[in-house]
Amino acid sequence: MKKKMSKITLILSGIIILVLIVLPGFIKRYAVNNSKELVGRQLQIDKLKYNYFTSTVSIYDFKMLEQDEKDNFVSFDTLILNLEPLQLFKDKVVIEEFFLKGLDITVIMRDSLFNFDDLIEFYATEEDSIPNNTDEEAFKFSISNINFKESGFHFNNQNIKQITDIEDLSFSIPFIGWDQEEKSNADVKFNFPRGGYFESKFNFNPIDGAYDADITISDLHLDPFYKYVEEYAEINSFKGVVNSNIHLEGNTNQADKTIVSGHINLSDFEMTDTNDKKFLSAKNIGAEIQKIDYYNSSYVINSLKIDDSYTFFQLDSITNNFYTIFKLDENTESTQEENQLNAKDSISNDNELYYAINHFEINKGVVDYTDNLTGKSFNYHLSNIEIESDSIFSDSEWIALNADMLLNNRGTLVAELGTNPSNPYYTNLDFTIEKFLLSDLNIYTKHYMGHNILKGDMYYYSNSIISNGKIKSDNKLLVKNVTLSNTKGGLYSLPLKFAIFLLKDKNGDVNLELPVRGDMNDPTLNVGKLVWNTFKNLIGRAVASPGRLLSGLVGGDPKDIEEINFNYLDTIPSDKNKKQLNKLLELEQKKEGLKIEMAYYVDKQLQQESVAKDEAGKIYFNETQKDYLTNKVDFETFILNKTVADSLDIKQSYKALTNPLTIDSIAKNNTELLLSNIKTYLKTVNDSTQIKINISDPKAPENVGSTPKLKVDFSMLDTTQE
Repeated sequence: MKKKMSKITLILSGIIILVLIVLPGFIKRYAVNNSKELVGRQLQIDKLKYNYFTSTVSIYDFKMLEQDEKDNFVSFDTLILNLEPLQLFKDKVVIEEFFLKGLDITVIMRDSLFNFDDLIEFYATEEDSIPNNTDEEAFKFSISNINFKESGFHFNNQNIKQITDIEDLSFSIPFIGWDQEEKSNADVKFNFPRGGYFESKFNFNPIDGAYDADITISDLHLDPFYKYVEEYAEINSFKGVVNSNIHLEGNTNQADKTIVSGHINLSDFEMTDTNDKKFLSAKNIGAEIQKIDYYNSSYVINSLKIDDSYTFFQLDSITNNFYTIFKLDENTESTQEENQLNAKDSISNDNELYYAINHFEINKGVVDYTDNLTGKSFNYHLSNIEIESDSIFSDSEWIALNADMLLNNRGTLVAELGTNPSNPYYTNLDFTIEKFLLSDLNIYTKHYMGHNILKGDMYYYSNSIISNGKIKSDNKLLVKNVTLSNTKGGLYSLPLKFAIFLLKDKNGDVNLELPVRGDMNDPTLNVGKLVWNTFKNLIGRAVASPGRLLSGLVGGDPKDIEEINFNYLDTIPSDKNKKQLNKLLELEQKKEGLKIEMAYYVDKQLQQESVAKDEAGKIYFNETQKDYLTNKVDFETFILNKTVADSLDIKQSYKALTNPLTIDSIAKNNTELLLSNIKTYLKTVNDSTQIKINISDPKAPENVGSTPKLKVDFSMLDTTQE
């Protein structure tokens, strides 16, 4: 009997062993043959082994195919799972070792579809069909010694025809645990193909859903992501290296309330346009994130620092290179509609945007500016740009920013800007420009005013206050050693050369004050035109009234050097006239290059009437021994009796006593004597004077009703003539 039982036991043991031996192969064949029903895709497995003594499952050469059953979706060389099956009786899955080698995954995106959408649908349907058992005990699992070796990930974005590859990905995770009654954690680290690594530490509490994570990215190169940026920008390259340490803290029940903090650093950043022209770069961009709370629209940056930045900005009459590169000038109407919709959404959002930058700075920045607004290329170089500001808060009543920079490798600019971030109609701007090379602006001065600036340094001081939209800007301009040359044309043809000549003081400097006033509430206001018109009016006034500027060199009333008046009978200059002539001679000496010309005007009819009256006065004196100037009534009575003329035409009575030819001759002689004596006086005082006296055209309208006068005209000598 015992022998029979032993034989049966031996047979059963053999059967069990045989079953155990062939069971993995059976499971493999069943899984492969029914894979589409089991997992939704066709599977291929070369070998499936199970070690019953160590509870180790080994799978070799696994493949999950694409829907076309030709290409691989997921594959790996080796998967080894070291199990603890007895833990299943405690409702817990325990894997002591998880080893995966040669994992290779290919994700394909076309439009908005992915090559795994069918799997999501398959598993979603399966889950929906499983009845919900609310009495099921909490599920637990733990996986230790997780090792991925020589893995690869490929993302084929067919929308932009870009394939992103992550090759030779290897990382280890000591432990991943899940217990709905205990806190779990997972750590991941893997290296990038070009050096650097990704590392994350994740902690999760399944009881309340709270989690926190620390993510480190070291030396991640941006150029593999070039195609993604190219979709939104016309560029040829996108480079840089990212290093970051980010901390996340939130709850899975309200994932949109996750709080983000940490540090992000971007080094050796560079973008080039389609002409391979670098237009944006920085040696280093660093941001210390204090708190980003997306749910509450709150963004707090502890510090933002940009070192050795470079910007190339090109402006033309229609757009600029940044609008072109980033396609901002395309689909303008649709963009405006989107902005309107966004504005409506922002109004309905209870959380008002809050931003804060506790410290902001730009160090050693460079900007290259160019435009072709005049038909020729204008290039300007700004360097050593330093900008700094603290406490930039969206709810601040006032924000201050300080800046200084080098202008075209020579001039300097120092500025301080203060503004109300919620209302730019309250702004203060103070800036100083020194040693600015005026010849840098030749393209503009030639185009708009018909002048080339040969040399000259500008010093500019401005204080501008905008209060409730009202602009009050006081500007002081000092120009030293400026010289100009004429060119043909000029859009406005301003007499800039002569104006500058007049505005120069005894040291050759030009000091101007340019008060600018305006109202930003006026929709027709153009600040650029306002400043230009202020400057244009100043130049116009200077040229229209040169005496007002030149009188400052000799003192006195500007009228004294603008016009010299005489009586009709004068033949020699009076003492007052001589003082005026002396000022002109002094001005000629003090203002080198000044050309002074005087034009003689007189109403000949009134002059002849005055001569006729004087000749009649001589007759009155010879017969009465009285001066006609002090005996007016008696004189007129005498003349009327002498001529028996109508008393209403006393002037005809004067003329009747003297031959008209004699009157005309005396008038001409008086004029010649007066002008000759003036010339003699000028030469006596300064024998080298270049002051000229001319007789005006008798038909000139200014002669009509005019007493004798010399009208002074100021210009420049031929060596500096416009």
